[in-house]
Amino acid sequence: MLYAVFHYQLLNRKIFVSRKIVYSFAIPSLLAAYLIGFGLITLLMRTLGLEVSFIIHWLLVVLGGVAAVTVSCSGKIRRRIHFYISTHFYVNKYEYRDEWLALSRYLQGALTESEVVNALRQVLMGSLYTAEIYIWLGDSKNGYRQVSTPETPWQHSKVNSLKSTSPLISYIESHSHFHLQEKETDSAWHAVQKDAGAFLTSLNLKLITPISVGNQLAGLIGLGPEYTGGQYGHDDFDLLTVLGSQTASALLAVRMAEELAHSREQQAWSRLSAFVLHDIKNAAAMLSMLQENAPAHIHEPEFQQDMLELVDDTLRRMSRVEQRLLTLKDEITPTLQEFDLGVALQKSCERLQNKLPGMEIKVESRDVILLHSDQNLLFSVLENLLLNAFQARRQGGIAQIKAYLMENRKQLRMEISDNGPGIEQELLPEALFEPFTSMKKGGSGIGLWQVKKVLNSLGGDIVTANNPAGGALFIIQLPLVPNVE
Repeated sequence: MLYAVFHYQLLNRKIFVSRKIVYSFAIPSLLAAYLIGFGLITLLMRTLGLEVSFIIHWLLVVLGGVAAVTVSCSGKIRRRIHFYISTHFYVNKYEYRDEWLALSRYLQGALTESEVVNALRQVLMGSLYTAEIYIWLGDSKNGYRQVSTPETPWQHSKVNSLKSTSPLISYIESHSHFHLQEKETDSAWHAVQKDAGAFLTSLNLKLITPISVGNQLAGLIGLGPEYTGGQYGHDDFDLLTVLGSQTASALLAVRMAEELAHSREQQAWSRLSAFVLHDIKNAAAMLSMLQENAPAHIHEPEFQQDMLELVDDTLRRMSRVEQRLLTLKDEITPTLQEFDLGVALQKSCERLQNKLPGMEIKVESRDVILLHSDQNLLFSVLENLLLNAFQARRQGGIAQIKAYLMENRKQLRMEISDNGPGIEQELLPEALFEPFTSMKKGGSGIGLWQVKKVLNSLGGDIVTANNPAGGALFIIQLPLVPNVE
């Protein structure tokens, strides 16, 4: 054992007594010392033959008990004892690690600025020797507003707000603190004293420190005088620097999360707008082609019938757009019904054939396919793809649609091909379906993205490829009965 003690230098260790242990034993130790002293005095008096009256004896006991209870229940007295112990028996005024861990614990789950400020305030109240704590939050663009006072832990207020151009803010951005009782001052300190001295005095503030990380100032901490009568020093500056940096990181994270949520809301609106605009664009394209062909064919009864159908179809499309705007949703909610896919494809292609003059559309369906899906949404998919094929090659365009059941008999595969220029290699097989990606000059890049979202809402998917003989090939897979909510 002696060999192990000397060999491993077990005696060469630094023993550190935790402040919490000392704080816990301080009041019981004082009471014990009082009672022991009282007992020794009583014993000494009896030894000398002196008598202590019964009343005085119990009066002293009761006074000792009252004093112990008072010290135990009074927060300020306990804090004064802690202050005395920290400044007389320890090198540093604070246990930085404990305060840092306490703030980390309070910040867990803090999702708003108010929760972050409350966490900081709790740690400051528990560690500092002052009850006068003020907190400002803001940024260099909008200035800094007072959000916490001794009377109100959290409240947005324009009262006592600080402009980002004030000398105090400029000073804090380049210094670790502003102390009204600073011994070594410079011209910048005097400029702040001249500009903000009356303001700080009105709030009884003695120390201002930043809530910052890096070069980003997220807020300020203002402290009144210590109720112990002590003065702020380097221990206070160091503690506030650590807590301010940690709080600033949490605040910036909260602000970034709020900005991200706002961006997502904006993105949802943008997507909704993109869908609506694309529907309007498709309707306008159909009406434009009708206008081009009207002078030459307006006298034909068949053209007149097609024209009425096109106008009716456009009105239905606008009605869907209106419905979409009323619901204000980014999601697509399909209306499911069972129908014969082969028959639906034939009817859809006949309607589109009249709208896309000069383009030949062929339909091939090997099986009788009963599909439980949204016929209108599928028509919009087909219309998007065929309209793209038509715009890629106005005259002499040929589009072919093949539909058949897959081996599991639970899904169908639909292939839509054309004889156009094909797809650029870097956009295969799915990059073409990203929003705002288009091969057409002046294209919005919304149509194919909308196609993919529609098919996804029906439980299906789409990819693209190039035909070996030339032209684009779109491959759609759909379940016969989609699992959509």
